[in-house]
Amino acid sequence: MDPASADARDPHGARGARDARGARAARDAGDARAARKADRRARSAQAVPGTFGRFSLFAEVLLTGVYVTVLSLPVVTALPAVTAGVGHLRRHLRGERDGMAEVWEDFRSACTGVWVVAAGSLVAFLLVGLNLWAASTGALPGGAVVAVVSAGLGVALSVGLLRAASLWEPDQSWFELLRRGVRGISVDPAGSAMLFAAVVMCAVLVWMLTPLVIIVGGMLAFAVVGVDFRTNRPGRTEG
Repeated sequence: MDPASADARDPHGARGARDARGARAARDAGDARAARKADRRARSAQAVPGTFGRFSLFAEVLLTGVYVTVLSLPVVTALPAVTAGVGHLRRHLRGERDGMAEVWEDFRSACTGVWVVAAGSLVAFLLVGLNLWAASTGALPGGAVVAVVSAGLGVALSVGLLRAASLWEPDQSWFELLRRGVRGISVDPAGSAMLFAAVVMCAVLVWMLTPLVIIVGGMLAFAVVGVDFRTNRPGRTEG
């Protein structure tokens, strides 16, 4: 029998078959779209382990900034606060338990033996700022040289402290960590430049809008984690 003749005799049946085929095609297309979305989510989770996507990591960086800001309120505790923030982001990226209790425990452990290094660093930064201010007035003999040397010391100290925070583990000496952190500046100059760029960016953000101070600690911690991953990621070969 000719199918065309059959369709002509039963137009409702032919239309129903076409509708059924269209419905199946629509379901197949919907399933394909859903599969593509699921695949994108899976790739995003693999790219950012321990999260449900990149926005989750962004939110965690902001939350880390709040943690670091609150723990840094005594000022002298800024270094262990950033160290705790670094540990928090690492645990988050690994998919490990990363609550406030773990942040507080890291902070308490990092405070052990840090006071001389922390207070000495604050004094050093104050002296660097004082030297730069005095050089800018033009009243200081050899002001240009003093400004260059002071700025170099400030850069080395800030990057060295961030690298020390990256290297910290419980029961380690902060003096040894700072020494290794400063030495790491020349070992990985590109990573050190990235860390200094992060410090400058955070300073500019706070200068432009002071309330942003509440998130810059998280940005610094994220920069430290990023540089550390770049240096130690599997398959990387040193040039």
